[in-house]
Order: sequence, then structure tokens, then C-alpha cells
Amino acid sequence: MANVLFTNVRVFDGSGDQPYLGEVLVQGNRIGRVTRIGSGVRSLPSSSASGATVIDGAGATLMPGMVEAHTHFSWNDQPSLDSIQRMPTEEHILWCAHVAERYLSMG
Repeated sequence: MANVLFTNVRVFDGSGDQPYLGEVLVQGNRIGRVTRIGSGVRSLPSSSASGATVIDGAGATLMPGMVEAHTHFSWNDQPSLDSIQRMPTEEHILWCAHVAERYLSMG
């Protein structure tokens, strides 16, 4: 995947802080760097972003993708509550870990 640098964006990071002017470098399918631009002064893209496709956000808000905020790892792909209740504890723990790993791999 190519690298993409989003510049001139208002970054909403979900931390509870107010959104701020900044730039975000995406490397492949991961956020590589988030830079806060102080006092509304824009900076040139850094050299570590060379070769990246640059997208000027024109002051628009950039935020992380929406994620699953509530899940039951043990329920996924199980045909019924009864099948979960009959599952041995050790198997249930391994199943939940497997499902959690799948969720994490989806970003």
C-alpha cells in the first residue's frame, strides 16, 4: 500500500482533547505519524513523508474509523447460547482469544 499524507486537517483523535490543526501520515494501512501544527501555522510535509501522496484536507476534520464499541467475543459464530454453555471453560477461553485476535486484525 502507498503512503498518504493528510495535511491541513483538523485532527479528532478520540482522546477527549479538542480537535487540533495537524497532519497525519498513513503508511500502508497504519497511522505512522500524527503531527500537531501549532498556532494555525502550516508546515511543509516532513522528509519522512517524501514519496507519499499528499491530500490537502482544506481544514476538514479527520478522525479514526468507527469501531465496534461493544461485543461478546464468545457469541460470535456460535449457533446458540446452549452451545456456548456446554463448551468447556478452556475451549471457551481459547475461542474468545481467537475472536479477539480476528477483531484486532481488522483494525
